[in-house]
Amino acid sequence: MKTVTTRIPEDDEELLAELEAELTADRSEVLRRLIRDGLDEWRREKALDGLRNHELTIRRAAEIADVPYVEMVTLAAEEGIDVGYSTDDLERDLGRI
Repeated sequence: MKTVTTRIPEDDEELLAELEAELTADRSEVLRRLIRDGLDEWRREKALDGLRNHELTIRRAAEIADVPYVEMVTLAAEEGIDVGYSTDDLERDLGRI
């Protein structure tokens, strides 16, 4: 694991202290979780933007977002992104298998 040092605003530090207490975790663990969640969200948004702009296939978007194909179809549908394959189509196809 790599060590990273950064400065944060005091109000963010106060929120971190609250989160530490809520999660009963130390500062390092809380920051690791927040960074992981932020990176996961960033990857999903990047993938959804690629779908929205017709730059990516569903499969490639799923790889970028690091989610299963089925979840990517669901995420796209929730965002109102027409990928030419709906969750209803997916359910129908899965029912045939």
